[in-house]
Amino acid sequence: MRIALLKNLKEKYVNMLKYILSYEEKYGSLNYYSRISSNGIAWSINELGIEISRGEINYLLKRGLLERIRKGVYHINPSVREALREELGWISVDLDNNIDIENALRYVIHSDRDARAILNLAKFNKKWKTIYDDVGWDLKKAKEIVIGVGADLSVLNRMRESGLLIEVNSGEFLFNDFDLSLLDPYLESSFSTKDAVHEFLHVVIPMRNLFREFVSNITKKDLEEIKDQIKNIEAILKYSRHVMGSLYMDMVLPIIQQYGLADVPIYSDKGRKITQTGFSLAYFGEPGTGKTFATDDIIRGNERDGVPPHGIIGRIRYAEGMTPKKFIAILEAYQNYPVDWVIPEFNDFFRYRGMVEKLKLVMEHREVSDETKKDVIYPYKVTSFFIVNYNTKIFGSKWNVTVEDPNFNALEDRMICKIFINDELRERMIYENMIRKVNGDIDWFLSESLQKHLTYSYYYYSNTNTRLIINSHDFVRFGDKIRELRKNYRANLSNRIILKGLQIAGSAALVKGVGEELSELYISWDELSLALNFIKDEIKTRSMRYN
Repeated sequence: MRIALLKNLKEKYVNMLKYILSYEEKYGSLNYYSRISSNGIAWSINELGIEISRGEINYLLKRGLLERIRKGVYHINPSVREALREELGWISVDLDNNIDIENALRYVIHSDRDARAILNLAKFNKKWKTIYDDVGWDLKKAKEIVIGVGADLSVLNRMRESGLLIEVNSGEFLFNDFDLSLLDPYLESSFSTKDAVHEFLHVVIPMRNLFREFVSNITKKDLEEIKDQIKNIEAILKYSRHVMGSLYMDMVLPIIQQYGLADVPIYSDKGRKITQTGFSLAYFGEPGTGKTFATDDIIRGNERDGVPPHGIIGRIRYAEGMTPKKFIAILEAYQNYPVDWVIPEFNDFFRYRGMVEKLKLVMEHREVSDETKKDVIYPYKVTSFFIVNYNTKIFGSKWNVTVEDPNFNALEDRMICKIFINDELRERMIYENMIRKVNGDIDWFLSESLQKHLTYSYYYYSNTNTRLIINSHDFVRFGDKIRELRKNYRANLSNRIILKGLQIAGSAALVKGVGEELSELYISWDELSLALNFIKDEIKTRSMRYN
């Protein structure tokens, strides 16, 4: 059946029907309150952005488009609903003023008490609706609930402005239902400290929204274009050579580390799990050797120096000037939202006694807790990774850390490390790159695509069951070469260095599998060979340590 009379309806009636259909699609029924107000307005639903008068109701009733359920309560006539959708070109019309609940909560909640007020209002509303269905409760009751938890009444105004509280009649309200688990992070009991609560509200949520916005806006065409530009790790190597010349490997490793953040499992072809891709990275050595440029500038960008960002959108947290106590406190807010922490002066963290042991647990992704005179941080599981820079003492061709804690070796052993010594060769290479920049020879032609590819890569691998596979014979061959390097350089390293190399190779292999919908992705010998170059650097670095 076609509803030809729509052609003769005024535009406002057509829009009303769209709104009503949309509302019914979302909530199952209209739940209009059953009283006609003194000004003749029958329905006033803020989230729909419309008011429907008694006369308009009667008009739609007469034409058979609306049906009365009981006195004052209506819905679309079931006999015409499907035809009406077809006539309106119905697919999935969203509410024009449908609110983003997470953004609304961020705006409304200023404290733990605000969150408790909203929770109690929601619980009261649920009980009220079971008795009165579509009849709203008055502002007096709302104020009692808010005052009862010690919150400021201003939270009610913010709830009305955001659409969490819907005024269905003068002084009569209903609660805009949503999944109450969204309130959990705002309740102070969910975190040990106020620092963690503040971090979640003002840093984690905006980062998460930024990440989700990117993912939701990327089209199939966008994905095909960036996949065409970045088919495998070789595309990144070529781009890095263009940007950094002979020092290109300094840039490649942080980018590989970003691909590994999805922490994809690595198995042998015999079905045994070996490790996962996620690893933390440490660049250390003398000042002025390019550590910050290769990590922080490349990953986060440096607008002042004209360096565009390359790192994952919404998954990078900068920690400059942060005390380690503050770091341990706010890290709790990232349990369910892993990020890459960029820490520019990592050795500053170790001026505080006892931090080495805690950061060792952080690097191992184990539970962390802390207790001070003011706060107790309850055990929480770390899921984030780290890119850190720090300065060291240099003695000719030897080096040593400035951290006196003897356990610092254990911390370094849990990161992939690369030393930067300001010798004549590196100084000349840095100068050559400065000249290339001045002459306009550096073109950041892949920066935007690489950032998109990295961001989508994280999203893709975090939401699939893809596993990386290494041929067992290749693993033995790879391990033997690393053991031989250790012997040749006389480096005091554990066999963990083999797993580090495998993490680099596995992370590099992820580049080629983005969006391919493969349950298994094989690590090639080319990717293992690339990893060997970095592991050789680390083994050489370890052998240069002054004892």
